[in-house]
Amino acid sequence: MNNNLVKQSLRLGISVLITCAIAQQFDRIGFVWHPLLAVIFVVDNQDENTIRAARGRVLGTITGGLVVFLVHTLLTGWIGILVSLLITIPLLRRLGWSSGLSTAVVITVMFLGIHDYTLLNWSYVLNRSIDTLVGICVALVMGHLLWPKDRLKRMEELHQQLMDSLNQRLHQHTRALQGLTPTPPPLHPGLITKDILEIQRLMNIEQQLGPRHRQQLTRLRWKQRISLWRSLQSHWILIERLLDALSHKHQTLQLPELAQKLDPNHVIGWNRVQLQEQDN
Repeated sequence: MNNNLVKQSLRLGISVLITCAIAQQFDRIGFVWHPLLAVIFVVDNQDENTIRAARGRVLGTITGGLVVFLVHTLLTGWIGILVSLLITIPLLRRLGWSSGLSTAVVITVMFLGIHDYTLLNWSYVLNRSIDTLVGICVALVMGHLLWPKDRLKRMEELHQQLMDSLNQRLHQHTRALQGLTPTPPPLHPGLITKDILEIQRLMNIEQQLGPRHRQQLTRLRWKQRISLWRSLQSHWILIERLLDALSHKHQTLQLPELAQKLDPNHVIGWNRVQLQEQDN
């Protein structure tokens, strides 16, 4: 079973239980699905569980509630909801509170749940916004307390995973070309691409979190690493396809010289020096 999935499920379950307990304890939360939906959205996006993202979620949700209230003084029904979304989404992006888009949109749409749109007054908007903020705060606190994600550590794990996979394939092809083992099964390029894209996604999140995070990426040379992996990816896949095609064409493919070049422990530079000395 996937450990990350188990942790995410436990984090979500505990957050939901605490939110329900708060709703049960304080009678002021009239509609429990407001904080529960906020919990689901926030826990589902734990990669951005930072102080900056938390501030964006809180301010974005409050802004969404204010926009809905102002718009519904002029418009009602689905037209009012549409206009509210058309104002809220660009406004939050402009203010840099994009992390609050999901909960702001939810609180906007869920205001349709009242029976009469004329009842959408300041008191209703304030109470429902507070209900949503309760769910956001619970989810953020649980995210910081229960298995907080370390993106840099995850990037290192993916980098090492790619290195191990590359070395393993080189070793398998080396032994196969020496005639010691059968040809290894074909490589699945999607696995390589998935890991590289995940590293890039985590890098993008780190770059958005401020100068300190960008300095860490620069110090650890992650831009150079991801650039090398992108370049190596195409060569790796092409060589795998070439070797696979040759193995199908020649059932017993043995190329000791090529196997020697594929061996990562083989000192190619020393051999070149010896060849140059022989030519001289």
